[in-house]
Amino acid sequence: MTELNELCRDIQMKLPDDIWMLDTLERYRRGAIHTDDFASMDGRFYVFGVVEVPLAYDKEGSFTWGCWVEVDQALHDAYLDAFRSDTADRLTGEGRLANDIPGYEDAANATVKVTFSSERRPVLTVDPATSLGQDQKNGLSLEDHQALDNILFGEDEDEAAEEDWDERD
Repeated sequence: MTELNELCRDIQMKLPDDIWMLDTLERYRRGAIHTDDFASMDGRFYVFGVVEVPLAYDKEGSFTWGCWVEVDQALHDAYLDAFRSDTADRLTGEGRLANDIPGYEDAANATVKVTFSSERRPVLTVDPATSLGQDQKNGLSLEDHQALDNILFGEDEDEAAEEDWDERD
């Protein structure tokens, strides 16, 4: 069994999926521009934010998905102008998740509320009609966290070897 302190609690997506899937030459041809916090390509605009999923078994813990959200140009530009200033604290909007989230088949393109901040990355609140939104609302159980870890990284080789050995008895 995987130890609690060995379970992953943070995954960050490098780019929106539409940009990530392209090789560097095609990104250049299509005018993709990106930083750690902003991206654009083909007239589409993205901001990087975090989906925090509380851990139901650890009141102080959470699993954090760092992911991209497609937003309209007006919201993108407003955040760009307000970036790391007090003005960002008064900025909110909506967008759509721009990444597939492993273990959450209905997450890609889900509607999210975006709450900006001057001191941290935008917080993304996922539509509660999705499985990711439900986990964000209710928390991730230990069993679900272990299952997610297996999806992300596969089964622990030592654990699999122990199970194989135990089956021989």
